[in-house]
Amino acid sequence: MTVEQVLQVHSEGFNRALIQQDYDALEGIYSEMYMLVRPDGSVLNKQQVLKDLREQGLRILSIKLEDAVVRVIGSVAILSAASKTVSSRNGKESQAHVRLVAVYGQEGGAIRLVHFQSTMIVEKEAA
Repeated sequence: MTVEQVLQVHSEGFNRALIQQDYDALEGIYSEMYMLVRPDGSVLNKQQVLKDLREQGLRILSIKLEDAVVRVIGSVAILSAASKTVSSRNGKESQAHVRLVAVYGQEGGAIRLVHFQSTMIVEKEAA
């Protein structure tokens, strides 16, 4: 697993699948051990995340990754970045600016997303 492979899986795999609502691709990217920790502290597993995306009206409209840094340690990679996301839930659009940590692991011949956690970035007002 290389830095380039992780960035490709995250950008062209994970982010693309979220935007295009490609649930089959997401099913393959998420590890069976997947854990999502949302900015509010709530935790979802793989099946709960897929259900939320499929049935609860969540739609990711765009994702812009910034300042991505990937560290590879053996069969694990940690991606840290900022992200600006536009989403809608049941037609109500919202924007988020977060700092994220995504942990990828080599499982067999595939790179899978094992853990994703984000924290809201609070925009500082100009002095």
